Amino acid sequence: MSRSLKPEKIVRELEEVAGKLFDEVRRDNGTFETGSCIVNGKKMLLINTRQSTDERVAALAKEIARMGADKLYLKPALREEIERWADDHTPPERT
Repeated sequence: MSRSLKPEKIVRELEEVAGKLFDEVRRDNGTFETGSCIVNGKKMLLINTRQSTDERVAALAKEIARMGADKLYLKPALREEIERWADDHTPPERT
């Protein structure tokens, strides 16, 4: 993870980017993995606040990469995280 931003700040900023790419972004806690789905034709991103910060960074970066964030201006630290996870199809480790 980039040393220029704290992990919690990266999560917040990735959530802001997700807000530009998804019709709706929801934060909740439960037994689900952070990920996206389509409900009534709307692209939704569900963020599980029970997941660790590192798990949320990985999941958010993967979803943002999948949606095509290459057309958005992103801070270098955010782009680095997204590119890091873009080709990784393994789920983040549970802690």
